[in-house]
Amino acid sequence: MKKSIESIFSGCTYEILNLGENCELSGMEYDSRKIESGYIFAALEGAVVDGHSYIKNSIEKGAKLVIVSKKVDIIDSSVSYVLVENLRQKLGIIASNFYGWPQNDINIVGVTGTNGKTTTTYILEGIIGDVARIGTVDYRIGDEVLPAPNTTPESLDIVKICKRALEKGIKYLVMEVSSHALEMGRVDMLEFDVAVFTNLSQDHLDYHKTMEDYFLAKKKLFLKLRRPKGAILNVDDPYGKRLSEEVPCTSYSMVESSDIKGSVISYTNHSTLVNLYLGGCEHKFETKLMGKFNIYNIMGAVGAALELGFSEEEIISSLERIKTAPGRFETVNMGQNFMVVVDFAHTDDGLKNILEALNEIKKNRVITVFGAGGDRDRSKRPKMARAAEDGSNFVIATSDNPRTEDPVKILDDVKSGFVRDDSHMVIVDREEAIKKAIDMAEKDDIILIAGKGHETYQIVGRQKFHFSDKEVAEKYLGGKK
Repeated sequence: MKKSIESIFSGCTYEILNLGENCELSGMEYDSRKIESGYIFAALEGAVVDGHSYIKNSIEKGAKLVIVSKKVDIIDSSVSYVLVENLRQKLGIIASNFYGWPQNDINIVGVTGTNGKTTTTYILEGIIGDVARIGTVDYRIGDEVLPAPNTTPESLDIVKICKRALEKGIKYLVMEVSSHALEMGRVDMLEFDVAVFTNLSQDHLDYHKTMEDYFLAKKKLFLKLRRPKGAILNVDDPYGKRLSEEVPCTSYSMVESSDIKGSVISYTNHSTLVNLYLGGCEHKFETKLMGKFNIYNIMGAVGAALELGFSEEEIISSLERIKTAPGRFETVNMGQNFMVVVDFAHTDDGLKNILEALNEIKKNRVITVFGAGGDRDRSKRPKMARAAEDGSNFVIATSDNPRTEDPVKILDDVKSGFVRDDSHMVIVDREEAIKKAIDMAEKDDIILIAGKGHETYQIVGRQKFHFSDKEVAEKYLGGKK
């Protein structure tokens, strides 16, 4: 596509360091390995990798325009070099200019909060049908599935997903929007039709420092709405309640007076019977999603679907068919006489919610296996231990993704939160911890394996090793039949 420098950088402050040959530009990437002939290379600076180190590689692969965020040596005068300060924050606008702002022709739903984002997006996908979906588990464009390195990808990737969705005739994008993405400008080029706020509890304070900063990062999403009542807010959460007093919204609750009201009628081992009040009408239905916390996820998705114009009848019939998202209250069944649940819960609030649901259906004991990630907020580790202890008959504390921290020291932080000496044990090796829980299990027990959910890896140091809680559980459940 023939694009001028002026049109590509419209809306940005930029400096042309070198004007190369006038040529047709065919694509844009920030990963030099994906560069093809005629591409634009955006040299992003990251915490670990600096894209400026790969300019030569990108030119050798055919880049004809290089965007930098600092002055560099011109190594090929036939290539254009353009300097843009704060490039990561401006990349979304640049990409949108290049690809023709495809996001303006698609209905966009953003879901933010500490817990429940993934499940809420899966529920919405189940209601809407043909969608592009961006989130923690994977990125999906209709039947096309892409790996998800981040909950919310770089702005350039979002723009390209929107473009691909439109090419496939898809008119809806449902996406998880992380606080990091909002702070780093990854969604600055988007306007949202609907935004859902699930809840806010302590997480990511290694990045945001305070809960107030964390909340203000989340709030940015609700200042980007193009519909006057596009905010769908959980007013049982104190931060959701606060937000409802600051922006026009549709509220949902199981306790407070609200536009959408939900309650649990009863549980079975495999489903929940729910009462939902919408616009004065009562709807009773059965869902495979378990626990009160999932009723909140359902209500958030229902509010978004109503705002998008779906009827109550369409929504309720869809809810009866929806299955859980991978690694979210996912049961592992190898014919054993006890329940094993894999869940992504990785905060004290997440553990509290899933354990509350399990205690409502348990017939015997709840045994919890969990860990805390390394290089993350240390202050939440003892809180997670207390939540696990409060909701379990026995707890096995183990490694999660230790990253560059010593796993033993992480578990020392975790152990400080336990109140009773007889409530827990510590097994550093995660596979051994899961095996121990399965060996301990008796008829009608429930084992919760928490923290990693859908993940199929463990990060030790800076390396990823294959590890799946579900696969490990299946391995040792084989001997328990």
